[in-house]
Formats: sequence, structure tokens, C-alpha cells
Amino acid sequence: MKKLLSLMLLVVMLFLLVACQDEEPVIPAPEPIRGTVVDTVYKNDYLGFEFTRPDSWVYSTDEEIAQTMNIGVEKLLGENFKEALENNPSIYDMMVVDTISRSSINVGYENLSKTMSTNITVEQYIAAVKKQLESVTEMTVTFPDTYDTVKLGETEFTRVVCSTTASGVNMTQVYYLRKMDGYMGFVIATIVKDYTVADIEAMFK
Repeated sequence: MKKLLSLMLLVVMLFLLVACQDEEPVIPAPEPIRGTVVDTVYKNDYLGFEFTRPDSWVYSTDEEIAQTMNIGVEKLLGENFKEALENNPSIYDMMVVDTISRSSINVGYENLSKTMSTNITVEQYIAAVKKQLESVTEMTVTFPDTYDTVKLGETEFTRVVCSTTASGVNMTQVYYLRKMDGYMGFVIATIVKDYTVADIEAMFK
């Protein structure tokens, strides 16, 4: 199970760290802000949605999120979050996992000025990610030929539903992408079992 979870995290990290050599001018833009967790509800005003976790799901602590990114927890707090995003290619805002099925959801931002280009389109971004993931030998990720859009809360995202196999386990990974200012806002759902894409999306409003 630990190996599977590591591979799942690897896919998420590779998805967010696709580097490009395109040197485009960087235009200053408003910064994303941290979402908040109160009891079972995570609220993200910048991305425009709320997420309510089921009883068997558990939010990662700030310490656990920081450890995943190998940064100090203080960088996620208050005004330090803006600086952390400026100095790192991507930053997680929220992570939550189902203690039974091990399905998970990660929310965060990618600073496009550090990884690709602030002028990149969502379609170009997906194509670059697909190319990068094809080099991962520990798993197989199958991208669809077409993508659609869906609303999470009040915000419309591009939705990419992929089939993934790792350590003999079949999973569905759904990437919800929204380019905002100089950032790619992302919600990445890894569905191992017990849930459908519709079940996951019903957790948002």
C-alpha cells in the first residue's frame, strides 16, 4: 500500500512539474490565497468552491502538506504562502484522503512563470503533461482523446479523466484545471475504489 501511495503522489508531482524552456515575459498578477478548513468543510475563495469531506476522509495537516513538498510549515502560513508560491514551482493548498479506499484529492496552484509560460493554454499544458507522464515506467496513464468542462462550485474547470494502473491497481485520476492570472489552479482526484467521478464532484459546491 505504501508503494502504491508513493506512485500516486509521483503522478501528481509529475503532473505539476512539467518544465518548459519557453522564455515568455512574466506579467505581475494577483496572488492566490490559502483556503481554509473548518470542521469538515474546506473553502477556497480564489478557486470559488467549497468541499465537504465524508466521515471516512481526513484532511492532511499543514505539517503533513509541508513535508510532502519538503518545505518548512511556516511557509504555508499567512503572508508566507504568497512568498512560497513565488519561490516554488507548485504549492499544495489542501490534501485529503479516504482512510478506507485510499482515494484522495489534492488542491493547489502551479506558478506558470517557473514551470512553463504564463501564456500557455490549458490544452497546451495538458499535452505537455501527457508527454511527461509517458516516460514514467512505474505506471501506465491513459489520457482521453477529448476533454470537457465541469463546474466545481462557482468555477468552471477543464476536466481530464485518465485511467491509471500502478502496482497492479487500477485507478481513475481526474485533473480539474483552471488557468487564473499567472497560475494553473488544480484539483486532482485519485479514485482507487468505492467512488465514482460523480461521487467526487458531489462533494463540491
